[in-house]
Amino acid sequence: MTVEESPLAPEYRFYIPDGDRFVTIGADEEQVVLPQIPLPVEGSADPGEPPADKLIGSSLYNYLRRFPDCPRAEEYARLLQKAFPYYLTDIGSQIIMLEAKDVDALYIRRKINYLKILLLLEPENPQLLQKLGIACFELGMVYVELINIRREFSRALSYLQKSLANDPNNTATLNVLGQISYLMGDYPAVLRYWQGVIDLIPDCEARNQLQQRIEKISANQHPPQPLIDDLEAIGIATEHFAVKEFDAAAEIMNRLEEEGILPVELPNPEFYYFLGLCREKSGEDAAAFEAFSKALETDPDHQPSSAALERITTGVSK
Repeated sequence: MTVEESPLAPEYRFYIPDGDRFVTIGADEEQVVLPQIPLPVEGSADPGEPPADKLIGSSLYNYLRRFPDCPRAEEYARLLQKAFPYYLTDIGSQIIMLEAKDVDALYIRRKINYLKILLLLEPENPQLLQKLGIACFELGMVYVELINIRREFSRALSYLQKSLANDPNNTATLNVLGQISYLMGDYPAVLRYWQGVIDLIPDCEARNQLQQRIEKISANQHPPQPLIDDLEAIGIATEHFAVKEFDAAAEIMNRLEEEGILPVELPNPEFYYFLGLCREKSGEDAAAFEAFSKALETDPDHQPSSAALERITTGVSK
C-alpha cells in the first residue's frame, strides 16, 4: 500500500492498493479487484491503514464530481461503474433535479460535471454530448459568466458538433448550433444549421419563424458585428462593477443601450437591470429609474427591478 498527497485538493490523499485488494459488492458478494493506480481518498483516516470499501467509493464519487477532467478520470469512472454502480444512478437523479431548477451558473456547472462523468463511460453518446453542449451554451449566456462567453461557446460547439456527427438529423442540436453561430457572427453556418432544421420539421409556426430568420440573414439583414462582442462587453462591465469601478461599467452599458442592437436582438430584463445598477452606483438615480422601468417593460415579473424601483423611489440605498 502506498499513500500520496493529492495535488488538486489537500483534503484528499492518493491510495495505491496492494495487488490483492478487492471490494465486495451486491447481494452475491461479488469481489472486484482494485486496480493498482492512485485512488483519491478523502478525510483524515489513519494513512497507515487501508481505507474501507465504502470510503473508497464515496471518495471516488466526490472527487470526480469536483474534478471530472482530472488525470485517470476515465479509470475512476469505470471503477465506479464496476464496483459502486449506485453512484452512477445518483448522478442520473442529480442531473434530472438540476434540469428542473432555474438557470443559474452554480447549478449549470454542477450539471456539466455530472454529465462529464457519464461521458467518460460513453464518449460517443450523442444525447450526452448534446446535453453538455447545451449546458455550456447556457452557462456562457448567464450574465455573471459573460466574461467567459467565448470559452463556453467554444466548448459548446465542440460537444454539439460531435453529437451531430453521431446523430445528424437531431433538430435540437442543429437549432442550438445555429443559435451559437448567429451570436458569433458566422452567418453561413447559421444558414446551414437552420436550413437543416427546416428540412426536417413539418410546417408549423416555429418553422415559419425560422424560415423568416433565414431569409433575413440571406438578405444580409443581420447585426453589423457579432453579438458576442457586445455580450463580452457586458462581461467586462460586470468585472468593473465587481471591483467598484462603477463609472467604467456604466460607460460600457450606456454605449450598448445607445447602439440599441443587443436589446433588440436579445431582449432581456437583465440587460436593463444591470444598466440600472451601474447608473445607480454612479449617482444617476433618474437614469437608473428609467433602466429599471425598461426591465419591467421587458418582464413585468422581474422582481429585482421592482425592488430597485422601490429603493430609488423611497430613497433607500443598497
